[in-house]
Amino acid sequence: MGKMTKSLVAASVLAATTLASGTAMAELSGNVGVTSNYLWRGETQASDEAAVFGGIDYAHDSGFYVGTWTSSLGGGSSYELDIYAGYAFEVAGIGLDVGAITYQYPQEDNDGDTTEGYLGASYSMFSAKYSITDDYFNSGESAYYIEVGADIPVKNDLALGLHYGMKDGDAFADGYGDYSVSLSKGDFSFAYSNTDNKEVAQTDNARISATWTHSIDF
Repeated sequence: MGKMTKSLVAASVLAATTLASGTAMAELSGNVGVTSNYLWRGETQASDEAAVFGGIDYAHDSGFYVGTWTSSLGGGSSYELDIYAGYAFEVAGIGLDVGAITYQYPQEDNDGDTTEGYLGASYSMFSAKYSITDDYFNSGESAYYIEVGADIPVKNDLALGLHYGMKDGDAFADGYGDYSVSLSKGDFSFAYSNTDNKEVAQTDNARISATWTHSIDF
């Protein structure tokens, strides 16, 4: 099943948080891109094939935001549609974000749609997020995901990204984590991703991906 903590949905939420903190940016924005492998929480969502994606976000000065994002999935015969909304604000210099996101697959026969609530926090280059659902992709069981990350400036517009996430809950026999290291410059990023899922050899989970994302202010 496809979805992204987004490195892309997360980017949209980050944009909303930036707007809420008063930076002069357009309230309506968009993004388009292509990736060599659509990865979500350490797992491929496109059968290790390339995917194209795009989204639109609206953020109000009050901190409320809403957006939608879509991506192709493996084989090009199906797609994912995400819809999310939330409220981003700042307390004592710490950015906070609370909201919900629904992952939908309109062309799939089985009902794999699911909805998560989330709470995020950010300070300087560091971020953390907690996501939870009581029906993990039509399983009828609960699941949660905890993630931490850092975007570290290297020089000019080159940045090093570090990520670790852990998922667990009734929907999993054993919880496990995923981690990634990325380098980004401008609209381009390259990432190494893996998981510590003991049921599958780690070498089978290791993936390298390249992504181009372009942001648009309307």
